Amino acid sequence: MRKKVLFLIIAFIVFQLQIVVWQLVFKPIHYRDVIVLNDGWTVNYNGAIYTDVKLSNLRNLLGTSTYAGDTITMSKKIEPLADHLSPTLMFETNFSAWKLHFGGAELATHHYDKLQKGQFVGSERNFVPMPSSTGEVNLELELYVTDDGAYSYYSAPLLGSYSDVLLYCVYTNMFVFMASTFLITFGLMFFAITLGFKSTMPEIRMQTFASLLFITLGVWFLAQFKLFSLFVNTRGHETELEYISLYLVVPLMYMVMGSMQDYLKKKIFIAFASISTLVALLPILLHTFGLVHINKFLVVYQIDALVLMIFMLVMLIKDYRRTGLNTSQSIQFAGQCVLAGSFIINVLFYYLEVSGISEQFMISKMAVPMGALCMAFASLLNYYVYISETYARKKERASLAHLAYADGLTGIPNRSRYEKYLSDLDETDEDYCIVSIDLNNLKTVNDHSGHLMGDRYLSEFTKALEKNSLNKGFIARIGGDEFVLVLTGENMELADNIMGHVQRELDRINSLSKLYKRSAAYGYAFRHEITAGDFNQVYLLADQRMYRHKSEMKEKMA
Repeated sequence: MRKKVLFLIIAFIVFQLQIVVWQLVFKPIHYRDVIVLNDGWTVNYNGAIYTDVKLSNLRNLLGTSTYAGDTITMSKKIEPLADHLSPTLMFETNFSAWKLHFGGAELATHHYDKLQKGQFVGSERNFVPMPSSTGEVNLELELYVTDDGAYSYYSAPLLGSYSDVLLYCVYTNMFVFMASTFLITFGLMFFAITLGFKSTMPEIRMQTFASLLFITLGVWFLAQFKLFSLFVNTRGHETELEYISLYLVVPLMYMVMGSMQDYLKKKIFIAFASISTLVALLPILLHTFGLVHINKFLVVYQIDALVLMIFMLVMLIKDYRRTGLNTSQSIQFAGQCVLAGSFIINVLFYYLEVSGISEQFMISKMAVPMGALCMAFASLLNYYVYISETYARKKERASLAHLAYADGLTGIPNRSRYEKYLSDLDETDEDYCIVSIDLNNLKTVNDHSGHLMGDRYLSEFTKALEKNSLNKGFIARIGGDEFVLVLTGENMELADNIMGHVQRELDRINSLSKLYKRSAAYGYAFRHEITAGDFNQVYLLADQRMYRHKSEMKEKMA
């Protein structure tokens, strides 16, 4: 098992490296044709004008985050666009209505209708087709901010052919894109698998909730990095999708934790999980009814997530001291800790950026996707361990059941199994035939040739009986030299035929080995011959007929 676990760890590391190598080596063909418009902007911020501005330094220049009602106008001269096929401008906006002017004329506008109605305006990537030009043209972007803290940093617009710009957006976020698609695909497959095992393994619900968590995280990453709308028409609701998926992470983490440690019956856990779920659902409902914008609850959510982390550590440490954690629980707990730690790193750098101290590094943005991949790997490893342990337990129980109901020498069912089988038959109205079988001369073989030779005789007969009654009836050894064959349905009339084949098989062995004579006497009776009583009465009648047959065989031999 250790080798298989090591193989899974290596496979996970290779997967991570594969994404990094792919991003470093396999660039889009026209990657260099995309123009990043970062330098040379003139910015008008609420009447204050700044010239020759780098957008990446604009936040440091302004020294403050934006507030609702702020206006930001950015203008720049751009080179001729005649060389670009379907020239497109891509720029990101956060909680803003915007207008785009090209050469002094209004080219596009968006969200001013929502602004007038007081509706929510989210964050998005905007792709605007640009008219072809042969000379320098002035480009002007006007932003009207609708929410406080909309711009902690300013992304540079991209200019180029539409397909090149689209590929550039995907390529520069390749790790997040690959991690997200993996989590969603893995989560869906994992969810289907756990549902398939749910009827046979009720304890697998932890993996079921974990799979839902992976799907939710994958959706959140795609929406957070504004990648969802590159492939799916979100109708301007990508930001709502981002916050809804983010808010659902904590309740799902509670369910994974509760299923892992069987906390779902503890009142304190139910209280924490219920409050957390309410905290997650309340902003979604308020936003749906247009009462409060969904992003206003981000701080509340972060506090809720912090409470989860503290609660999770306290409960698990307490349980560890009391009873310890098994292998499956330890693996899942490690995965949850890595994910929780990645959230802490992400939030820390987020507030450093909001406060203007430091812009988020790419590694801080990728922290949560990497943590989610680690948890997915932990769940996969946990699932493997869980299935392996469950299979081992089932195999052990089957082995114990076999020992309880199987004959130690021949391996076929013993008397206990035979009695249970016939008791179950007696509870139905089905007719059956019991064949009582007794080996001839077993005592003589034991006395003169030893018990090892007697055991060989028993084994030879068992194999002959098994071979000729296969798929036709139930066989069992119920005593030293006593066997039974039970026939039902259309096989009830096959007693003489089967026992004839068995005797011919014994005669063939007799011709090859003349150490002792192999033969068996038998008699059979049907259930319908007994007007009252259970299978024991049927067996007694069959046994009487067997002894009659045995006497006839002795007379013939004499």
